[in-house]
Amino acid sequence: MALENQEKAYHLAVSKRDKLLEQAKTLHISTGNSKSADIDWGVAPFIRENGIFYIYVSELGGHVRSILSKNPVLYSVVEDEVFAQNIWARIRLKFTAETMEIHRDKREFEIICKKIAERHGNVMNVIREFSDFHLFAIKPLVGVIVTGFGSAYDVSGVDLKLSEKPLSNE
Repeated sequence: MALENQEKAYHLAVSKRDKLLEQAKTLHISTGNSKSADIDWGVAPFIRENGIFYIYVSELGGHVRSILSKNPVLYSVVEDEVFAQNIWARIRLKFTAETMEIHRDKREFEIICKKIAERHGNVMNVIREFSDFHLFAIKPLVGVIVTGFGSAYDVSGVDLKLSEKPLSNE
């Protein structure tokens, strides 16, 4: 019986992860600076293709300058308050990642910018030429997803695969 309940909980958590990634439009970005105690934070619209997140962001934001400086970054996707069943137990995913800039002279730059515009609107077509903006590919490595009260799982890889067993306080 306990194994059956654990399997149900696992499949429910997978479903919640998939719904979160389908509904969410923004990626939260937390960065640190190895030379000081400064922490910076930002948020950016994203698209996700083959498990890779893509953001197009301005270096005027401290969090973007920190990414460009190769400082540690923690990414998060958080359930919209409008969709949350309980404000205290919003579904949230946080992860570390390999972050790579895609330069303007690469064919991939054009393809991804077009897809960002399709998902997030024509503003992308305006800011696409702004020289202070950078396109990043974010390949998830490891993290944690919280899917409700007492329900959290380790995640790993671009598919954000959940661990077989939930995390516990023990």
